Amino acid sequence: MPSPAPAPRLVLSGDQLTASSSGWIAALLNLACQGHGYLYQRRWGAYWIGAAAAVGASLLGGVAIGGGTWWLNRTRPDVTELTTSAAVAGVYLGLGGVGLGSAVEAGLAVNRSRRRLQQPSTEP
Repeated sequence: MPSPAPAPRLVLSGDQLTASSSGWIAALLNLACQGHGYLYQRRWGAYWIGAAAAVGASLLGGVAIGGGTWWLNRTRPDVTELTTSAAVAGVYLGLGGVGLGSAVEAGLAVNRSRRRLQQPSTEP
């Protein structure tokens, strides 16, 4: 008895994958600044760019706020404790900014993909 033919695979384009995802779920998942919304949308390039932005923003925020706190309070005896606390706050502010920005971008990406798919095709 011959084996049945394998079922055809459904291959979706990048726009179709993104458009089929929920914008608010992707935005909510990206608020944690871990890129889960991009993984949900299967947008690997945006995931890695977001990861690089998160590392850069957290380093920049930590160094800028920690360094500024050290500079303003360099004569105080507890300057190390203040600087450490401020640097940690700067790291979290940087991560929070990237999380908020990536959440907005993930939601907008769904809308862009849906608009592109609704436009009539110019191919014959």
